[in-house]
Amino acid sequence: MRWLGLTALAATIAALSGPAMAQARWLGCKYVDTRRGVTHQFAMVFDDLRNVAYLLDVGRLVEGSQTSITYQALRTRFPAFLLTYNRNDGALAITPLEGTAGGILTGDCRRIAPPPGAPSP
Repeated sequence: MRWLGLTALAATIAALSGPAMAQARWLGCKYVDTRRGVTHQFAMVFDDLRNVAYLLDVGRLVEGSQTSITYQALRTRFPAFLLTYNRNDGALAITPLEGTAGGILTGDCRRIAPPPGAPSP
């Protein structure tokens, strides 16, 4: 009888539980371009369950390619740069791809609320 009750309980839990829902996390990032002395800021959103990252660019989301998200870091490629974000300490490393002689720019990212008018990923 006890097995019948446990089986019924497991079936009820399975029927009432839905699929895991992805929670998109927004980051506000800032870095200084030391070559030009300019500070850049941008918003980015990433989703652990779907393994995607997007950059917010003038009200639209640009999807990163070759994205890998682990418990420690997020790495993705956008048309103009490669981005690595360390989830442990918020450190940001950007490698520009266009019109540069190379080099890594550093900055930081912090969790933010979704920007006003931002589309959902």
